[in-house]
Amino acid sequence: MKRPRRHLAKTARRKTAAVTSRVPAKSAAPQAKSARKSSQGFGTRLLSQAERSRAEQAACTGNVVAAGWARFRLWTDDSRRHAAVARATGQDPRTGKATKQAKSKSGKARVRVTHRGVEGPGGGLSRSVGRHPEFRATTAQVAGLWPWCVGAGAPVIGTPLGRHLDSGEPVCFDPMNWFSRGRFITAPSLFVLGLNGFGKSSLVRRIVLGGIAQGITPLVLADVKPDYRDTIAMCGGQVIDLGYGHGRINPLDPGVMGNALARLRAGGHTAAAASLDAEIRARHTTLVAGLVELVRGERIRDFEDTLISTALRILFTPSTEGGRGHTIDAPPILDDLAEVIAAGGAELMLDAAAANPDQYQAAIIDLRRSLRALTQGPFGTVFNGPTTVPIDVDSVGVCIDVSHIPKGDKKLKAAAMLVCWSAGFGAVEALNLLAELGLEKQRYFQVVMDELWQVLGLGEFMIARVDELTRLQRSLGVALIMISHSIRDLQALGASKDRAVGFLERARAKILGPLPADELAALDGTVKLTGEETAMVTSWSAPQALTGEPIRAGQAPPIAAGVGKFLLKVSEDRSPGIPFLMELTDIERESGIHDTSAIFSSFGDPAGADGRLAS
Repeated sequence: MKRPRRHLAKTARRKTAAVTSRVPAKSAAPQAKSARKSSQGFGTRLLSQAERSRAEQAACTGNVVAAGWARFRLWTDDSRRHAAVARATGQDPRTGKATKQAKSKSGKARVRVTHRGVEGPGGGLSRSVGRHPEFRATTAQVAGLWPWCVGAGAPVIGTPLGRHLDSGEPVCFDPMNWFSRGRFITAPSLFVLGLNGFGKSSLVRRIVLGGIAQGITPLVLADVKPDYRDTIAMCGGQVIDLGYGHGRINPLDPGVMGNALARLRAGGHTAAAASLDAEIRARHTTLVAGLVELVRGERIRDFEDTLISTALRILFTPSTEGGRGHTIDAPPILDDLAEVIAAGGAELMLDAAAANPDQYQAAIIDLRRSLRALTQGPFGTVFNGPTTVPIDVDSVGVCIDVSHIPKGDKKLKAAAMLVCWSAGFGAVEALNLLAELGLEKQRYFQVVMDELWQVLGLGEFMIARVDELTRLQRSLGVALIMISHSIRDLQALGASKDRAVGFLERARAKILGPLPADELAALDGTVKLTGEETAMVTSWSAPQALTGEPIRAGQAPPIAAGVGKFLLKVSEDRSPGIPFLMELTDIERESGIHDTSAIFSSFGDPAGADGRLAS
């Protein structure tokens, strides 16, 4: 029931009279003094009698806002007068009881600390207490704050990837730092799994950029799409084109290993030179055998492997000793290898267990056919000739772009990836040997093996070849980053699935992007997730809200909820991982290195991609 205005005015006058009557006469002087101080900016501000009269009159006016504000001022003034009486007399004027505020021996009032601030003379209370800002840094940066800080679960070591989805704190990670500086993982290897379009490549590009900033050289030895070409080029690295009409790579070219061998021989390191020479020949034999297996689609026979090794030795033997006289500066090509095997000889006949030349020619017919396939047609265009651009390990980074090879030619693309990986790992081994002998400074590398499923899907023989490349990255000083869309790509290899899944098991760190529920169920035996993590990763793969509105020109496209969200797992049990959101910096957005859908930018534009009206 609404009270009449006359009643409100009468009540206000009654409260004022009551407060005034309770104030003792001896407190009048202090109040007057307080009022004088308040006009000068000191003490507690009390309303004068004239101000109270105006406030009481305003409380009875028809303006609701003004009446409410006037009543609030009167209530505040009453509270302050009660407090003044309590401080002067030690009694609450409303109840007549002694106040809780005691006096010290010196006779001064003692302040009281509450959860809202300090109560008493010189103190201050806050009606609402805000949350203090939280900051995160290393103990070296905020050592002066110790012990007024708490530890966090995500160490600030490595490349900044994003912020923690729960705490908002920064999450830093890269396999090299977590292995060498933190010892959180036992080998510098990382496997990234996630559906396409949710930011896997952007995440790896961020790790690559962080490595470049720390002096780690990235080796993207077979960029299939390409995803890393622009990143390496903008950082001043080397980009090598490989494919039809773009460039060749000679499987028999020693490359960086050949340059290291020449330095060892010139420096008198005879034993090391002999060891590296044998390593080069073994690598060439393994690589040519792998290419033959790719062409055939089955394992190479044992005596054919021996024939290739012997033929390579003959090619590099000086002509004065009955060889072909090729050197590391003028290496042979696949045509030369096929010619030596076809010509035969006593040593080659012995390798084939042939009693006469006719038996030898019958034994090598399959090998000659395979080598013919490698030297002619698409394979010959890419592999049968001198290397167009050799790998420069002194550059900021190296990216070999194999996207010029048609997507439908899976065998040729897998062969290019195998040859590039062999050349890259061979270069790393050569530099490590020079550093061990004090001829070079120790270098560190990050090898990115993207679209791994394209090679593994060719059969068990290819899995064995990749297995040889990936087992010893810790002894090579190399951080290995392997990327695939799902574990089903590895499990779909039939009898070889166990060895393929072994790549994922041996990776000491796993980063999972958005994945469907059935994929996580298949992954459970290898990467153990908690129930909350499973639900979280599955929810990331949900599409964006279906609003039904098309994207108009100049409008920023909506982003799906799971884009940029990842879960980092480094434990073998069901210990919680680290969920984080990777957000692109302004420089990354402006550079366009993460825009892998740029080809669709002009879709729906009547002017078309080149500004002309579409017909």
